[in-house]
Amino acid sequence: MSSISQTVYEIVSGDPILQQCMAREIVNFTRLARKLKPVVSQIVGRDVPIESIKMALIRYAYRLIEERHIFGKEVLAILAKSSIELRTGITIITIRSKALHTVMPLLAKLTIKSRFTAIMQSITTATIVLDNDTADEFLKNIANNDIVYVQKDQAAIVVVSPEDIMYTPGVIAYVSNILAQNSINIIHIESCYTDTIIIVSKEDIQNAFNVLMKYIDAAKRSLKVEG
Repeated sequence: MSSISQTVYEIVSGDPILQQCMAREIVNFTRLARKLKPVVSQIVGRDVPIESIKMALIRYAYRLIEERHIFGKEVLAILAKSSIELRTGITIITIRSKALHTVMPLLAKLTIKSRFTAIMQSITTATIVLDNDTADEFLKNIANNDIVYVQKDQAAIVVVSPEDIMYTPGVIAYVSNILAQNSINIIHIESCYTDTIIIVSKEDIQNAFNVLMKYIDAAKRSLKVEG
């Protein structure tokens, strides 16, 4: 059987929104403990008092608040020094991983003149991001049965950050959360050295740009006030 503290920790850790609320000190711990009581009691294997759950929540909240204070400043510092570049007319091509080695010579040839190229391989598939024109030429020269999915005419936001982003946890999570909170769907995201490449629909590109610029400007102002 799990302990009360461990159970509460696991439940809260699986809910990023709840974690944020606790870190920002905008949670009614009594009401939350009452809501979690049935789940905690079931996992622990006995009836758990609301006060015990509440105390576990408060202890975890102190930890989140401290971590947010430490890592929050580091994330804001990275964001304040970041810039944004936009690329429109982007196609995302998903192919089977086994086909990647056969198309690499073609990709090497095409990327010389491509306006935008990004490649990521997973276990079963590989994702290739190209500008629309290069993607059309690529698709003409690859077998249809190697293609899993194609998403044409998307847009890319490239967040260019200082090198410190490579050693600072939470930056990409913070950026992703900003977009999610503003109902902007991320179609594809990957990190390349200091660049974070975020693919969204062309309908979302302007909103995504405005939202990220607003937070970058806010980060700059925040650091000036604290500095």
